[in-house]
Amino acid sequence: MGNNILVETRSLTVDFLCGTTCLRALNHIDLTIQRGEFVSLAGVSGSGKTTLLNAIGGLITPTSGSILFNNIRFDSMSDEERTIFRRENIGLIFQNFNLIPSLNVFQNICFSAQLSKENITAAEVQKIAKQLGIEDKLTEMPAELSGGQQQRVAIARAMLAKPVLLLADEPTGSLDSINGRSLIQLLRNAVVRNKMSVLMATHNEEFASLTDRILHIEDGKIIAEESKR
Repeated sequence: MGNNILVETRSLTVDFLCGTTCLRALNHIDLTIQRGEFVSLAGVSGSGKTTLLNAIGGLITPTSGSILFNNIRFDSMSDEERTIFRRENIGLIFQNFNLIPSLNVFQNICFSAQLSKENITAAEVQKIAKQLGIEDKLTEMPAELSGGQQQRVAIARAMLAKPVLLLADEPTGSLDSINGRSLIQLLRNAVVRNKMSVLMATHNEEFASLTDRILHIEDGKIIAEESKR
């Protein structure tokens, strides 16, 4: 495994049992993500994008195959080890935002970083909130926000913890075209500034074309790859 490879999956397979039927969600996927690389995962709904992100993020356990993170077997860790490792290394942006309804925007943004015992200042929170256009929402509760605003809070929360790898599931899904392009640029800046790697699932061809590399997934298989560098 090369020194510049952050994540590598080898024959990664995930099966789900639906009644008595076994459904193959991921079918022997081999991929690599380089340090400081912005990769998009493109495919229609149901193609396996979210399952692949969840497997790489340690939220589900593969049926077979392996996931190496920084040359460490991430998939074979215990649940507790995987949780700690994920907290310290991986940022997650979910489609359903996963904000804590009892915390205001400022507290939600700080949440993941505080779990990782990061020393976060109010100025850092305000800076990233301003970049995402939610600096005037910091004292509001999630229920008071629009879907697009909630999405930006979730993105700020993931990025503030400065993960080595950011996994983003349709992060532009609740944003219009202008804000979507702004978000892609924000992620691009984070890649360059923090040497962060990003794997972003999207069905938007325009946004996918703005990343370094596109992996096309269909029926749980990587069927094509395009380099945009």
